[in-house]
Amino acid sequence: MSRSVRIGARAFASAVTARTASSPTAVSTAGTTAVALARGGVALARVADRRDRDARASSRRGFAASAGDESDDDDDARERRLDERYRALFRRFEEAPSRRKRFLLNLALKGEVMMEDDDDSTSESGGGGRQKRALLTRVIDVNRTTKVTKGGDLTNYTAMVVVGNGDGVIGFGSGKASEVGAAIDKAYRKASVSLVYVKRFEEHTIFHEVKGKYCKTICKMLPAPSGSGIVANDTVEAICTLAGIKNIKAKVHGSHHPHNTVRAVFAALEAVESPEDVARRTGSMVFRVAS
Repeated sequence: MSRSVRIGARAFASAVTARTASSPTAVSTAGTTAVALARGGVALARVADRRDRDARASSRRGFAASAGDESDDDDDARERRLDERYRALFRRFEEAPSRRKRFLLNLALKGEVMMEDDDDSTSESGGGGRQKRALLTRVIDVNRTTKVTKGGDLTNYTAMVVVGNGDGVIGFGSGKASEVGAAIDKAYRKASVSLVYVKRFEEHTIFHEVKGKYCKTICKMLPAPSGSGIVANDTVEAICTLAGIKNIKAKVHGSHHPHNTVRAVFAALEAVESPEDVARRTGSMVFRVAS
């Protein structure tokens, strides 16, 4: 076990034991809380150690090894940073509601909560705030699930998100987390790496009638002339708007579950073919008749 891992375990165990034992009603839970947050501190320290090792390896590849006193200074700075993060995480645990605190405690006993919070903070935070999203985002559905345990109710959220640039590029993804914001962020990251391009006729509608199916959901889409607008339900309208389709008619048959509807619409839009695609597939030539 590395030095920072041992420091993390001792810091969490001593801090939690001292604070919880000060209250007579918290003495019974002091041991469990100390163990849980100590394991969370160990997980966080291991993540920091892994990143430090990667940074040192990359520096050795490009630069000469640093002197001994500089390495000691780096160790001291790393310990100070870890100590500050330990205290911040402990304050977050103390300020959480009772149900949220029990949920964090159960995750911390597995050594998961600190790693999850650390990954989210490093990936989404930049300069004290969340990163600005490069793609337009629409939240299609947020579903809440609750698991009843003897320690309390564990609530999770599942978000379905559609992204696009308004010019033919769209994608969708779903994410699960214990909070709505974190679930939406995970869904956005998944949608951003699964983008597809939708072919459009004169940049306002699709080329031909098309059907898409997913499970029991069938989506039928038809092209429409300019000025018709989007005649469809809210889910299809959101997807078409992000794809840059301004005129279309669509009808959803069967199940109207938001997740199934999104997948059926994407299956339909991905099946759209331009005249060039048809000519390439059939070995024909494309002729354009001038009016």
